[in-house]
Amino acid sequence: MKQTLSYFIVRPKYWFGLIGFAISWLIARLPRAMQRGIARALGFVMLKVSGRHKKIVDRNLTLCFPEKTAEERETIIKENAYLTGYGVVETSACWFSDLSSYLKDTKVHGIDNLHAALDKGKGVILLSFHTTGLEIGAQLLSHQERISGMYKPDKNPLIEYMMTKGRLRHVNQLVQQQDVRSMLKVLKNNGIVWYAADQDYGPKRSAVFAPFFGIPAACITATTKFAKMTGAAVIPFTQTRTNKARNYELTVYPALKNFPGESELADATRINQILEDILRANPADYFWVHKRFKTRPNNEESLY
Repeated sequence: MKQTLSYFIVRPKYWFGLIGFAISWLIARLPRAMQRGIARALGFVMLKVSGRHKKIVDRNLTLCFPEKTAEERETIIKENAYLTGYGVVETSACWFSDLSSYLKDTKVHGIDNLHAALDKGKGVILLSFHTTGLEIGAQLLSHQERISGMYKPDKNPLIEYMMTKGRLRHVNQLVQQQDVRSMLKVLKNNGIVWYAADQDYGPKRSAVFAPFFGIPAACITATTKFAKMTGAAVIPFTQTRTNKARNYELTVYPALKNFPGESELADATRINQILEDILRANPADYFWVHKRFKTRPNNEESLY
């Protein structure tokens, strides 16, 4: 059954969540300067109340940047919390506004790379990563190009309802991760599919272990499989906040040459290296609270 807002309103178990989304709706209508202030406040609160998550972030940074001192890691942790706060506020803006105030402060670089790939008629896999601006980046670009987004459905029906309704304000369509047929259909119709696969999805879904900052990391190989099946170009895409989060720069990189490569492992290693280069330039801008090295090869001891 397709749910409507009234479905949740008449069920008390969803009222607390509805209050949270009402606050998000209000935040989305505030001036940008006030939104930035709320984002910084959220980051500060996260630092104070989320000790377990902070330990995960610190552990990931220790593994990936062993050359950094404890003081340097602490600086990155603080900045990461603030950037995550921005991501929360930006998500409110994405789901509950037309993003007009953001669009006027956004620059897109490399859009010709996307057009050149589409001219070949095989579709585009827009390779993205879980940086803190993940949500807003794809939706800002969707106002220039018709983009379909692959996503993981949420188990909470209220969140799923709000998330899909909010994202469909901007993107062309949403495709669930399990719905490979619909994803391939978009590509075969020369469409653009936004796709991020840089997380540890557990031992059942991990096909290879590819180095990430020199550490074997569990990786899925769907990007390679999709590219092989359709001939679609694989184009990295990033979003960056500039001018103290007043402006946004979206970068569409040239299509990866010789992709797929000689093996799934080689492709996963290549994708990890792209992300690694991005994070070396800006180590705070990533979803470090995710246990990226949770799944270990050969039942090795946990890194956490």
